[in-house]
Amino acid sequence: MAKRITVKGKRRNHLPLRLNLMFFVVFLLFAILIFRLGVVQIVNGEKISREVQKTEMIASKYEVPRGKIYDRDGRLLVDTISKYSIVYRRSQNTKVDERIEIASRLAAIINLPKDDWKVTERDMKDYWVAVNGEESDRRYKQAVEKRYPDAEKQNKLSISEQDQIRLDTITKKDIDFDDKTMEIIAIKHNMEVGYALDPQLVKLGASAKEMAIIDENLEDLKGVSVEPFYERSYPYEGTLRNIFGKYSKIPAEQQAEFKAKGYSLNDRVGTSFLEQQYEDLLRGKPAYDVYETFNGEPVGEPNREEGESGKDLVLTVDAEYNKQVDQILQQAIKMGRGMGSGYLKEGYAVVMNPKTGEILAMSGQKLDTATNKFSDVAINNVLTSLQIGSTIKGATVAMGLEEGVIRQNEVINDAPITIGGTKKGSYVNMGPITDLTALERSSNVYMFNIAMRMAKYPSNGVAGASVDAAAAIMQNYYSQFGLGVTTGIDLPYEAKGVQGTPDRVTLLMDRVIGQYDAFTPLQVAQYVSTLANGGYRVQPHFLKEVLASNSIEDETKKVDYSFKTNYLNRIEVSQANIDHVREGFHRVVKGERGTAKIIAQTGIDAAAKTGTAQVSVYGEDGIALRDGSGQPVRSLNSNLVGWAPYDNPEMAWAVFLPYMEQETVNSKIGHDLVKAYFNVKDVPWQTKPN
Repeated sequence: MAKRITVKGKRRNHLPLRLNLMFFVVFLLFAILIFRLGVVQIVNGEKISREVQKTEMIASKYEVPRGKIYDRDGRLLVDTISKYSIVYRRSQNTKVDERIEIASRLAAIINLPKDDWKVTERDMKDYWVAVNGEESDRRYKQAVEKRYPDAEKQNKLSISEQDQIRLDTITKKDIDFDDKTMEIIAIKHNMEVGYALDPQLVKLGASAKEMAIIDENLEDLKGVSVEPFYERSYPYEGTLRNIFGKYSKIPAEQQAEFKAKGYSLNDRVGTSFLEQQYEDLLRGKPAYDVYETFNGEPVGEPNREEGESGKDLVLTVDAEYNKQVDQILQQAIKMGRGMGSGYLKEGYAVVMNPKTGEILAMSGQKLDTATNKFSDVAINNVLTSLQIGSTIKGATVAMGLEEGVIRQNEVINDAPITIGGTKKGSYVNMGPITDLTALERSSNVYMFNIAMRMAKYPSNGVAGASVDAAAAIMQNYYSQFGLGVTTGIDLPYEAKGVQGTPDRVTLLMDRVIGQYDAFTPLQVAQYVSTLANGGYRVQPHFLKEVLASNSIEDETKKVDYSFKTNYLNRIEVSQANIDHVREGFHRVVKGERGTAKIIAQTGIDAAAKTGTAQVSVYGEDGIALRDGSGQPVRSLNSNLVGWAPYDNPEMAWAVFLPYMEQETVNSKIGHDLVKAYFNVKDVPWQTKPN
């Protein structure tokens, strides 16, 4: 048998070849990847960067209830009520034709009253351009070629210039739309007022039927929803209505200011008086839905940032007492007209606590003689300046005593004075009287002597008179009492009064009896309060407390802030002289010949001062009326100031009745103010219209 012979040798290894192949493939893949990254970065980098920038976070705002306003006893004066309303939120890239389509669908569902159409001519022209694009382009091209034959100039027109040329091609006939189209334009206008994703109020207060139809058609109404919007209501109707002010969309002239504070242009804010003054407190903190958007469209579900309702305000006023003051003024105006004061149409009254500055009541009543109805004009107590007549004599006597030109109880003969051919006197010759009697009976001559002595006016001529110096001293004293300076009332603005510059002695004499300068009823109330409290000018204010939202209604009253009494200055008059003047005011009510004796019938110990000022009569157009001979028609401003009780005052008041010829009516108003405040029953007299 043959032997098998085996040849020994090396086995072939294929592993390096496979590894090399694998490394080559990996290298090739990396090369492709690097090449693609290069293309992305170098070729498409800018485009991708723009796309990434289109992704951003946007907040959509939701209203929260505005703070409520209460009177000092917790009575609701200004409420916030919810009205389900139709709202539109547009995305950043919603096109005009899409908005027109939605507006057209809404117009078929809702009834937007004509009174709510805020359509401008620009709105109508923009609508015409949107629905007549080809015709608009044709007209635009013709207009540009006609106006600018040079093609280079045509290419350099700015966007605003192009828009204006396009709008100029639209005729009045083009925009003579029917009511159906106008309603669509009005809805479209409401949809475009503010920023994207912010709620645009299309219609305030939707009906149940409108809400139901919208809910059924939300897929075809992209961006439309039904949400609560908050409105103001006024349980006390006309009382203090215009003191509260307005709550409305931001006025055009204030948009930059509010935008800087983070407001949206379609936000509603307090635009006047208390609503404006305390906007930061009443507004609260809006709620937001924060969206991530891509290319202007929301992506995913939003994150909700909860808001906070506005703070509630408690005012110093007593709503029931204020309502009585309204009625007292209305009755007095009717009574005065019945007694022959035909030009009398309005009256004003301010009642404040002279120790704290709290406004207890503020009323302004204006009669519409055509309808025989009254309207609330209480804010005129702050904005309107009127001559105050003899009510200023308390400040005049205090000044005369402090300057040393008269002495307490000094006797001066009340008889007419003739200066430069002008005869000036009191309403009756009173003979020898003291300063207290001068206040009690309202002597003009006694005040004239104070003015002449301050001006160093000699009995034998005008030489040596120091009119300018005397006028400056007078203004200083009157300002210390609050006359001719702002009172500091917590409102956005107030009138300062009107003070002239007397350049002769006779004008100084007019000034010291209240026939020269003009002041607001609020300034006069501050002045008499300064006398009442013993010489301290206190800041008047409406705000009493700031409360956490709804804490009164929840019976958990939480006070965040209380207004503290603010003394603005102490008048530079000795206490003895202040007390002496106060006694003069006391005699006006308690004295035998006091001009306001009727107030004493209430049984409340009070002090007061009556006043009348002769003034020209002005018509509704602001033009002075003239009689048949061309002479100015003259009438009287009938005024009253006072406080009660005399020794420990709780209330001080100022009453103004422009064009009231019957001087007794103002004292009767004072009687009723005291009677109502102290709830006095069965007193002999009450104002009633004839």
